[in-house]
Amino acid sequence: MPKNRIRSSAMTLGASTALILSLAACAGSSAGQPGEGLDNAGQQALSQAKDFVEKSQAKVTDVALASSSPAIAKDISIVVIPCTYAAEGCKRVADSVQEAGKTLGWETRMIDPAGDPEKMRQAIRTAMQLKVDGIVLGAIPEILVEDDVVLARASGIKVVNAMEPNSKEFSDAQTGTDNVQAGRMNAALLTVETGGLGRVVTINDPQFPAVIGWHKGFTEGLKEFCPSCTLVKEMEFQLSGLQTTLPQEFQATLTANPDINAVWAAYDPVVTAITPVIERSSNPDIKIVSHNADPSSLKDLQAGDKPVSGSVGYSIEWIAYSAVDQMNRLFSGSLAEAERQRTVPNKLITSSNVTTVPWDGDADWKNAFLTAWKSAK
Repeated sequence: MPKNRIRSSAMTLGASTALILSLAACAGSSAGQPGEGLDNAGQQALSQAKDFVEKSQAKVTDVALASSSPAIAKDISIVVIPCTYAAEGCKRVADSVQEAGKTLGWETRMIDPAGDPEKMRQAIRTAMQLKVDGIVLGAIPEILVEDDVVLARASGIKVVNAMEPNSKEFSDAQTGTDNVQAGRMNAALLTVETGGLGRVVTINDPQFPAVIGWHKGFTEGLKEFCPSCTLVKEMEFQLSGLQTTLPQEFQATLTANPDINAVWAAYDPVVTAITPVIERSSNPDIKIVSHNADPSSLKDLQAGDKPVSGSVGYSIEWIAYSAVDQMNRLFSGSLAEAERQRTVPNKLITSSNVTTVPWDGDADWKNAFLTAWKSAK
C-alpha cells in the first residue's frame, strides 16, 4: 500500500480524505478486489495470475485411459501401507487399492503405521513375513523406508509407490501427479484472492516429497504472480502435531502478525486444524489455499462458509487403481518402461467448479480399468 506522508501540523480535510481513500484501497485489495495500489508490473502479474487460475479450473480433457490389460495374475496377495489411515488422503488410497485388488480377485490387506516411521518399516517387514507378492505404498516418503524396501524387492516382492514423488530407483513403479504445477496453481489463486497484495503464511510439512514439490511450486509461483505479496512467515510442522501443536503455533503467529490475510496449507487436514483459529481471530476473512481436494474441503467450498478459497485436486482413487494396474503388469512382465512413471492430472477446485465429491478427475478412468481388466480375466 502506498504510504501517505502526514505532516506533523494539523491535518487538513484534504489530507484526511486522502488517508481514508488510501486505507480503503488497501482494505479492498486484501479482500481480493482488482489490484488497487499495484504498480504496472504488479497489475500485469495479477492479470497473468487470473489467466492461469482460469486455465487451472477448466475441465480436464487431455487424458490417456486404459484400453487393454495383460492377463490378470492369479493367486496374488498384496498389502497396502498408507502413511496413516487417520489422514483422509492416505485412507482413500488404502481403501481404493484394496477395492481394486479385490476386483482382480487378489487377497488384499492394509497395514496402518499410523504415521509412525518405525511402524512404516515394520509394516514392510510384516509384509515380507506374510510372503505377499506385492506392496503398494500410499504417501510413504522414501527416506523413511528405503532400506526395508530394498530388502522386500530383493526377496521378490513387487513394490509400487503411490502419491509420493520418490526416486525411480526406489520402487518397481509409481503413479503420482505434477506437484510443482499444483503449487503454482495455488500461488495464482492466492494472488487473485488478495488482489496482488497478500501477506502470506505458509504451513509446510517437509517430511513428504509431495509437499516439498507443492511448496516449491507455490513459493516460485508467488514470486512470479504476486511481486507485491509478502511472505510473512514460513511455518513447519510434523504430522504427529497436526491437531495439537500446530493450532497453537498458528495462533501465536496470527497474534504476532495481525495483518496476515492469506495462508498456504500443505494439505487439507491442515485447513481443518487451523480453521477454528481463524474463525475466532480478529480477521476471519483470511484466505486459505491447499492441496488434495478432500471431500471435507470440497463440501466446505460448496457451502462457502469457511476460509478455504481453493484446493488443488487430483484423483487419489485414480492413482490407486493405476498402482494396482501397474502391479498386475509387473507380475506379467509387461510393464513398459514408459509406464513405470505415471501421472494423473491436477485441477484447481474452488466454489465455482466443484463437480463430484471427491473429484473424479473429469474422466471415466475407473470404467476404463474395469473394462480392460474384465476382458483380461
